[in-house]
Amino acid sequence: MATTSSRTKTNTPDFEAAAERAREANERLIEASRKVSTAYLDGIQSYVVGLSQIERKVAEQSKVEAVASLLGAHADLTEEITKVSVSAARGMIAV
Repeated sequence: MATTSSRTKTNTPDFEAAAERAREANERLIEASRKVSTAYLDGIQSYVVGLSQIERKVAEQSKVEAVASLLGAHADLTEEITKVSVSAARGMIAV
């Protein structure tokens, strides 16, 4: 004689558990995206600072005062625009 089980199986998915897993995965993805974006912005800023330093060195070696002044001003402007742009982008990432 076969025994019958009093347990009943339901084939309905657990939507709450699935939604929680999706939320957790979304949070991990957001955090990873913030880290990658921050590293990218750090790299851009570092690159522009390096280029500006080279431009200033060329300006120092220039024998023409107008060229030296122009290169120095361009380096300053480039650094300032990059600093403001990166700062704005960081503000958007933090939201």
